[in-house]
Amino acid sequence: MDPAEELPKQQGDFLDKTGQEPGPDDDVEAPVQPEANGEGQHQCPALWESLAKEFLEYEQASPYLIPEEQQRRLLGFLPLFLKAWEESAGLVSFPNIQFLASEVSKLLTKEIKKKLNGKPAEDARLAVGQLLQLKGEEEDGCVLLRSVYLLSQIDSGTLCNIIKSGLPVALMQCLYLFFTFPLGKASDGGTREDDEQVQEMFVQIMLNLYREEQGLEELLSAVELQSLIIATASLWDQCNLSWKAPTGRVLRTISKAQTKTAIMYLQAADCIKIAIQNLFKLADTLPTSDMCEAVSIILCFVKDSYPISSALLLEFENNDGYQLLVKILLRWEGSPHSEGDHHVEEVLDILTCLTVCGKTELKVSGNITHPQLPHFDFEQTQSSGTTVKNLQAFQVLQAIFQKTSNLHLCRRILLAIKTMWAWDTMNFFLLEWTLQPISQFTDIIPLKPHLVQIQFFQLVESVVLELSYIPHEILKKVECLIKENLVLSCTIAALRCLHSITKRDLLFTDIFRDSGLLGQLLTQLRKQAKILRKTGTASLCLEQGTEKELTCVMLKMVSALVLGSVRNAVVIKDYGMVPYIKIFLDDECYRSDTLCILEQLSVINTEEYMSIIIGALCSSTQGELYLKLDLLKSLLRILENPKCHSAFRTCSGFNGLLSLLSDMEGALQDPPSGAWAATGHSPILELVLYTLQGIAAALHLDPINSDFFQRNGLFEKLAEDLGSLGCFWTQEGQQVPVQLEKGRTFAEFLNAALYSSEPFPVWLKSCIRILSFLDHMIKGTLHLDSCLLEIKPAAEEPPWDVQKGPQDQQEKAWADPEDRLEGGNCAIAHPGAVCVMVRLLPKLYKEEHPELSQEIQCAVADHIQSLVKSEKKRQVMCTSGLLSTIITSCQHALNNDSHPLHLPLIRIFEKLASQSIEPDVLRQFLWLGTPPPAMTGACRNPAKTPLYQETSLYAGAAMSDNPVVPQLATRTTSSPWASRGSAMALQTSMSLISMTSPRNFQPHNTSLAPSFVEFDMSPEGYGCLFLPTLSTVMGPNVEHSISGGIGMGARLFPPSGGLTVSSWFLVSRFCSARDPHPLRFLTVVRHMSRMEQEFVCFAVSFSPTDRSLVISTEEMEFQPLDIMEPEVEVPNHSSAPTQIEFSCTQQLATGQWHHLTVTVAKETKRNCIVSAYINGQILGSAKMQYIQPLPRNSISMEPSSFVDIYGYIATPRVWKQKSSLAWRLGPMYLFEESISGETVEVINKLGPRYFSNFQAVHRKPKYFDSAAVTALVAEERISFGINAMCSSTTTIQDIKSCYNEVDGRLIAKEMGIISRDSSTPVFLARNIAGHLAGPLRTIGSVAVGQFGVRVFQSCPAANSLNFIGGPAILLGLIAMAWDDHAMYATVKVLNSVLNRSPMSEKLMSHIGGYQLLAYLLKRKTKLLNNRILQLMLSIAGTAELGLESSTIKNYGAFQYVLSNFELWSNAPENLDLALFSHLVEILRPSRDGCRNAKVAYQMQMVPKLVFLLNDVEISRSRVTTICTIFSHLLQGYFNTKDILRIGLFLVYTLKPSSVDESQICLDRISDPPGEALSQTSGKTIWLRNQLLKMLLDVMCSDKLHLSSEAQEEMFLALGPDWFLLFTQSHLHPSTVVMGVKLLLHFLHNPRLLSKFKEGVVAGRWVENSSTGLDILMDNLKSEPPMPDYGPYLVFGLTVLQVCLINHIHLPEIYLLVSGLFLGTPKCDLPEASKADLDSMLQWLLQNHHTENVLKAGLRTEAVALLLEMVKATVNKPFAGTEGSWEVAYPGNVMQFLCLIYHSYPQDPVWCCSDFLQTLATVVFHAAGDCEGLLPLNGPAATEANSGPDPLATPMPQHPAKKQVWDFLRILLMESLSSIPAHKQGHPFELLLEASAENSTSEQKRSFQTEVLLSTMDIFHIISQGGSSDPHGGAEVAVPMSVVNISYFTQKLVEKLYGGMFAADPKQILLFVAEQIMVVILALTLASDF
Repeated sequence: MDPAEELPKQQGDFLDKTGQEPGPDDDVEAPVQPEANGEGQHQCPALWESLAKEFLEYEQASPYLIPEEQQRRLLGFLPLFLKAWEESAGLVSFPNIQFLASEVSKLLTKEIKKKLNGKPAEDARLAVGQLLQLKGEEEDGCVLLRSVYLLSQIDSGTLCNIIKSGLPVALMQCLYLFFTFPLGKASDGGTREDDEQVQEMFVQIMLNLYREEQGLEELLSAVELQSLIIATASLWDQCNLSWKAPTGRVLRTISKAQTKTAIMYLQAADCIKIAIQNLFKLADTLPTSDMCEAVSIILCFVKDSYPISSALLLEFENNDGYQLLVKILLRWEGSPHSEGDHHVEEVLDILTCLTVCGKTELKVSGNITHPQLPHFDFEQTQSSGTTVKNLQAFQVLQAIFQKTSNLHLCRRILLAIKTMWAWDTMNFFLLEWTLQPISQFTDIIPLKPHLVQIQFFQLVESVVLELSYIPHEILKKVECLIKENLVLSCTIAALRCLHSITKRDLLFTDIFRDSGLLGQLLTQLRKQAKILRKTGTASLCLEQGTEKELTCVMLKMVSALVLGSVRNAVVIKDYGMVPYIKIFLDDECYRSDTLCILEQLSVINTEEYMSIIIGALCSSTQGELYLKLDLLKSLLRILENPKCHSAFRTCSGFNGLLSLLSDMEGALQDPPSGAWAATGHSPILELVLYTLQGIAAALHLDPINSDFFQRNGLFEKLAEDLGSLGCFWTQEGQQVPVQLEKGRTFAEFLNAALYSSEPFPVWLKSCIRILSFLDHMIKGTLHLDSCLLEIKPAAEEPPWDVQKGPQDQQEKAWADPEDRLEGGNCAIAHPGAVCVMVRLLPKLYKEEHPELSQEIQCAVADHIQSLVKSEKKRQVMCTSGLLSTIITSCQHALNNDSHPLHLPLIRIFEKLASQSIEPDVLRQFLWLGTPPPAMTGACRNPAKTPLYQETSLYAGAAMSDNPVVPQLATRTTSSPWASRGSAMALQTSMSLISMTSPRNFQPHNTSLAPSFVEFDMSPEGYGCLFLPTLSTVMGPNVEHSISGGIGMGARLFPPSGGLTVSSWFLVSRFCSARDPHPLRFLTVVRHMSRMEQEFVCFAVSFSPTDRSLVISTEEMEFQPLDIMEPEVEVPNHSSAPTQIEFSCTQQLATGQWHHLTVTVAKETKRNCIVSAYINGQILGSAKMQYIQPLPRNSISMEPSSFVDIYGYIATPRVWKQKSSLAWRLGPMYLFEESISGETVEVINKLGPRYFSNFQAVHRKPKYFDSAAVTALVAEERISFGINAMCSSTTTIQDIKSCYNEVDGRLIAKEMGIISRDSSTPVFLARNIAGHLAGPLRTIGSVAVGQFGVRVFQSCPAANSLNFIGGPAILLGLIAMAWDDHAMYATVKVLNSVLNRSPMSEKLMSHIGGYQLLAYLLKRKTKLLNNRILQLMLSIAGTAELGLESSTIKNYGAFQYVLSNFELWSNAPENLDLALFSHLVEILRPSRDGCRNAKVAYQMQMVPKLVFLLNDVEISRSRVTTICTIFSHLLQGYFNTKDILRIGLFLVYTLKPSSVDESQICLDRISDPPGEALSQTSGKTIWLRNQLLKMLLDVMCSDKLHLSSEAQEEMFLALGPDWFLLFTQSHLHPSTVVMGVKLLLHFLHNPRLLSKFKEGVVAGRWVENSSTGLDILMDNLKSEPPMPDYGPYLVFGLTVLQVCLINHIHLPEIYLLVSGLFLGTPKCDLPEASKADLDSMLQWLLQNHHTENVLKAGLRTEAVALLLEMVKATVNKPFAGTEGSWEVAYPGNVMQFLCLIYHSYPQDPVWCCSDFLQTLATVVFHAAGDCEGLLPLNGPAATEANSGPDPLATPMPQHPAKKQVWDFLRILLMESLSSIPAHKQGHPFELLLEASAENSTSEQKRSFQTEVLLSTMDIFHIISQGGSSDPHGGAEVAVPMSVVNISYFTQKLVEKLYGGMFAADPKQILLFVAEQIMVVILALTLASDF
């Protein structure tokens, strides 16, 4: 392709962008497209349809018509066609439009040629003009022209038909005539509107035709185009003026449509050459604008043809076209807005485009001068095809710029040059390295107009800014211009250019310094400064404006050169320019740049800058307000650098800024006065704002400045200065309280004052704005926010509380304050500002606006209250002294409860005091210190005692020493003093409740928050406590001076016996899974000298990913996380791991304090046992490797080396990792031994507020006993103890001076500060074990991390109260309470304090507070209620407001208050019953219940309750509850002492034997108030029975398993006689039953039964009960003591037998004795079995303990008792009926014995002598009575009875005796058949020899005769083979022994011989003979076998 064809589109774009108006050829209407079904068809379809038909007829008839007819019909058709066109809005719906266009164009061509042919040129011109003119009616020529105009816009096809008609050539002929032959004035008559329309249509038709290639080719067939081009060049001054522009439009259209044919046509005709020659001839005469217009047409043909062919360009160049252009343009002297200027611009634009028209690229050698900008690379600069190739064209521009001074031409040429650079960056280098236009222009630029100078230097500036190239040669020339300073304006422009370039890159600061420009400027500025200093400020107004501007620009340039360049700042310093630079501060126009220079100088000497600024601020006058503002703004910019904060402080910056506020005293008063009257409020407020911003910026994130500002009381000074501005109230006097409705908030006030149209007083607006400044300062955003918007309010601005958008770009230098968010609210950055706001709070008052004043006061108070919502903010504010500020500044509001500020301030005070409050502040709050100033006078008259003295809490607290106390306790509701005192007590108590009540759930021992160190990983990702010098292991040749720490002697590491880590911690917020961050409790690091690496040797951490506790003894390198590499695996010679994990997912909860203990017990040389505990509960134990002796597996260490051991708590800087983790550390200890689990539990119970060394710990505290005080850990074994409570703020220098140099250096290194630092505050938590004996210890721990560590020393109100009186104050409040509300509040605060403060509890016990409390409650019994009782239960620790049971924790409260039953018995609402019910709950047998029972025993609860039982009015419900308490007490803690007390009272209930209780009915017992227990009443019996039943229930309880020894101890302590007292005959049967049941319960014990039987000393219960009362009894005795006869024995069974005989009518007695007989202690019968004795015994037989009988046998003593009772019954005179108990009971018993015998026939009781003796006595004849035996039965008995014995006369006998004899016969038969006769003590012999006491010989003979006869009958029946006893007693299955027969015969003979057998001898002989035969038979049979 021809290179000429590469001319880009940018050329055309440039022409459109240069500001030139569109050319004539651009004014082309869009062609109209035909539509077959368009909108026009719908508008007039009928018209188009008719036209179509009519034209169709014409088309069909046209071949047959003559031309005239065709013309006539066509001309008649066209008006209708045009009308339809207009009505259809230009939308054609015509089928044969192309044919129509062909016909119309042919006709028009024909008409034009008709007018032209054969006529002279002028006549032809006139004829054609007349043809196309519009007249009154439409002429044919005009109709044809209009029709062609419309048809030419249809489409290209229609346009081709028009072109084929020859119309293009005809029209060109017409145009030539119109252009060359103007009409005369006469004929012309001026151009009318109709002519303009015709002209426009004519030109538009030509444009449409020539735009097509076919139309241009048609035109080239004639010579008219050549003629027209030549005419435009030669006849431009003679042509028709109205046709100049249309001709130009047509020619330009032809130029754009050029083809190769067209170019050849023009070249062949020499059009360009002829045109140039003609223009040369006109150049001197023709106006420049006309010449430019003409030459622009020629240039268009040249430019537009170049992409196709360069022929025309060569022709233009060869014919001196460029010289023509120079000649023409140099003649132009017009302005940018003059006529024809656009033609000049068009020529310049085309000429600019021609510069890139060339065949070959320019070749130049690169000559880059260095240095260049870093990102500039010439090698990568490639041509884009639009580079300059035609230097001749550019030389035209260059020559014109150099020769002309025309402003427009120069600026246009400079714009063209910049356009070339924009086309291609290489154009700058091509031109500058060939023609050097910019370099040459620099030399002449001072001669150019000022605007040209500015544009030129902007062009130079663009080389750097846009091309990123540094033109050193050009810049040097510019510097020369500045140095020569020929034209001030040029110098100023040059400086501005260099200023902009300098700001591009810091490289220019070095370039211009090395070139000497900086020194040159400094010299000039020195001269100017000297002039200003000599002439003073008066010359400032006389200084010339240009020279002043030059000075300003020089200052700007210097400031730009020094910006970011330390070397340039040093140059200025070396030049000694600082004093001269200061001079320019006084002028406002110099000030900003001067301050910029000074700000840059601060980089090398910040102190000098601060001295200048602070000095200027302090020395400025009152009128120099804006100077102060500028200085403060500059100061703010410098303070953005934290490194400048120190210089600000050392240069008295804070005092300087505060002095500004002091100097503004009264500036904001309304109305203003003095010099401030001329100054508006807005500038003054702006000055206040910037002053506060400077203070806030200096304090921002700077702990040193913050500490300095707080420590020196500058916040108080700030409050004082702000208060003196004039808008705050400064008068003395009281503010009048006003009742307010719901007021506005502080934000609403601020919006209303700043943006609302509501009228506000000026003073109030000023106050609100200042308070808003303080609010921003509190949040740490004052130096960031654009608070000027608040000072200059606008109605369209959003409200204040909505303007919270992103900060400006300038805020990026500051740390984002929102990084420290808590709960969605900004953290308090400057708590001292809150104190300032509080100090100003009472001053927000004007007497003229009381309501408005107090409304804003309340709004501000509420806003302050909102600032302390979160716990963290309250803790921060506690450390700032806000509480003391409230006390001192708002005393009037606090004293007046009706003041609107009273409640908000009280709430703020309460919230903060719940976290921490100093005792002195709390004393002031409670008015315990010095009385208010207005009441300091002493009042001698009690009646005139001021109120504060009457209601003084101190008076109430010290009532034991005050004689008025008894009067205080007396309720006098009519006394106004009492009501005021009660109200005061109520109010104070409510405040104390709020201060001392827990605000979150914590276990009891952690409810009072301890001091702590908080670690937050979100701001910086690290924060820790650094423990320097835990130990130093030194070689033998090492001096001890290299070791840090405190103490003497080396501490070994690792410890030889193991170690223990104990720590309290609270997790506020766990980290998320995206940013896992371990919770590091302790990391021990050690470093050996001569080694670079540090190694972690022991670590305890919590892993958040799997919620496990990790203990590691692995030796790993201590290095950052991002470079940590896997450790090289060291061979593990031990099977134990080096890391252990214990899962603790369930044990940890956020927001709660936990106790962690890790014990490491060393076992062997390498291994150890690790155990972990959480809250005293073990997590697990595991075996792992112990800590290695030396780091990195070293075997030994050199004699001159040493090992440093130090530690970290939390995350050190090395392991920095941002996370959301936040946790708190309480007390932490490291012991060098492994403590036991019991010790861990003790430490856990001590709680996190314990801060000592475990050297005097009460392991097992016991009430009333001096608890054993012991040391949990040996002194020398405590390595360190860290507690935030024992901490302080110090400095590195103080540490070095107080401790040692080594620790100071280590701490400074860890904190990143120099070791000589004496200003940075260092938080040091001292080692609380530092004073103990033992080897070297660490000095403590220091906090590392500015934002990640926060320390809080907790001293809540509950704790501070102990230092100002403690519980005495609270008791005083109770004494002051005179109504139930106050009473409840005072007791509640006592409860809150005692439950949260162990020290208060101890003080309460120490001062006897519980006794005083009981006394006060007794005096105020009527005020007691259930809520107060619940509080007392909470104080005692037995229940949390009665909701859940717990152990007794407060022994004093329990003993003196709760156990004071006399107090609660007299209280309303049956509080004693509620108390008893609660005691029942807490004493229920359980683990806690047993503990409580033991405490209750120590508190002597049983004697107190027993005393209540003697109350006359005690009710049954109370007795029942008390008995239940007794039961629980004895089951929980069984003791004989309480048993004796209850037993003694039971004896007290017994009455003399003269009082018979059996007739008293217990079923109708009620609670009559007048019936006393001392009277003989059923109530006393019921009480006695209840107590006996209680004792029995206790003994039989399944929950109380007393050993036999304990039972024996109790039984012997009471003695058998005590039990037998309740079996006396005169007692009520129910008492006897209960007594027997209780006694027999003990007798089930064989040992007790044996002792009871053998005899026990009586009176033991009296003796044991009176133990310890000897002295008291001796003192009470008035008579001489009775002689002591000594102890006597009581044989229990004997006495019991006598007693039971008196109660043989009671069936329960039989049942109980039968239970003893069968070994069944519990005989709880169902109701169905209680009908009669037989049912009872049957139930017992079925449900008795068979295993006990089989194991221990039947009890002989019990069966003897049963038989004695039967004997007593049967020996009574028998007079009853058959169904009476006298008949039934003995029979039931004998039947029961028979059944027992059949069940246990082998039991030895049946052969026992006592049993047989007793059984025999039942049927034995009574003394003096021979009728006691039954009549004999059987053969032997018949004969005996038939004898002549006079005693055999029948007598009335008891029916039961027969049953007794039957039972005897059964026993005899069984014994004779089964027991050999030779056995000693044969039952037969025992029965035979049995006799009753005092029986006669006759009675014995009669009894033995009966026995012998019965035995004979038994043998007789057996010998006859009988299977049953004749009486049906039993069956015999055993063969009779010969021995037994012989034995019986022997006894029979013996008794016969002795005269004891009264029977017939014949009968005896017959019996003997019979038995002999039986024996012989038996022997014979035996021998046969």
